[in-house]
Amino acid sequence: MVDSKLTPATNLKEHRHELAQEITELHFKNHPELEEKYGDKGREKYYEDIVSHINYLEQAVRVNSSALFSNYLDWARTMLKERGIPESNLIESISFMKEAIQQKLKQDDAQKLVEFIDSGLDSLQIHSSQSKTFLRDGEPLAEEAKTYLDLLLGGERKKAADLIEELAEKGESIKDIYKHIFQKTQYEVGALWQNNMISVAHEHFCTAATQLIMSNLYPRIFSVDKKGRKLVACSVADELHEIGIRMVSDFFEMEGWDTHYLGSNMPDEHLVQLLKEEKPDILAISVTMPLHIDRATKLIKKVRENEQTADVKIMVGGYPFSIVPDLWKKIGADASAASAKEAIKIANKLILN
Repeated sequence: MVDSKLTPATNLKEHRHELAQEITELHFKNHPELEEKYGDKGREKYYEDIVSHINYLEQAVRVNSSALFSNYLDWARTMLKERGIPESNLIESISFMKEAIQQKLKQDDAQKLVEFIDSGLDSLQIHSSQSKTFLRDGEPLAEEAKTYLDLLLGGERKKAADLIEELAEKGESIKDIYKHIFQKTQYEVGALWQNNMISVAHEHFCTAATQLIMSNLYPRIFSVDKKGRKLVACSVADELHEIGIRMVSDFFEMEGWDTHYLGSNMPDEHLVQLLKEEKPDILAISVTMPLHIDRATKLIKKVRENEQTADVKIMVGGYPFSIVPDLWKKIGADASAASAKEAIKIANKLILN
């Protein structure tokens, strides 16, 4: 029996595998032809997709944002559509999820979860999925960004690096190169993968190459005089998309901050220890995947619980915070920033308060 003391989100998490199994059975029962066509591997893949749907629903309910789940479904619709899986398949799967939740969880919890599911399904009906590009004609360095991305997708890392070096030598602002080339091409790579136009291998190559090329600019970045302010920056554990927070850290360095960029997968207790030693003015935490919101919440809690780090100002950023504007408050941070430029302004205000 479900523990009545648990929240709807926690109950969903506790029973996600049981629910995923039930939803998988419902789907294959209604489509017996799939068993013959895909067999056990097909069942396994479908089960994994359902677990992902449930995990995203859990995070949305946990922070009380139906928009978070609706945005996930819109992303999933495009991703599946471009791989030959019709929207009706996603809608049916979410409908089966609703049915299983109503059968397996207690009424009050099921009702709350169903509200989020219905909101997501309604959103799919209202909004049509459209492909978009982040490299638009007429914007600063647009042509250079397109050339840069074409070189990376063609495996021409050296030529891409030479392009950036040439721009820097001509006096192009490093911040503009970051904002208009590195950031936008990373967004574009994500969109290309979502639309099944490139593989995961291409995505990883572009990201790794950009990180290396960013490193080539460090002699220029780290030559700035320091202002006596300190930043520690990291992604939450298991976050694979860390290039955004690295860009933020580099912007702070260019503004004269002493930065400590830790990347991802830093154990929470080690981060807390570093904060004790370095005593930074700001801790910046990046969350790209909504599934990792809970990890950011736990990390912030550990920082706050330690008397030596309790007063450090914490700023967060990443995709989920653009969907849920007050999410930073819900997880215990002091502020959220949508861009590196905004992060610096907010950080300066935080340390004066």
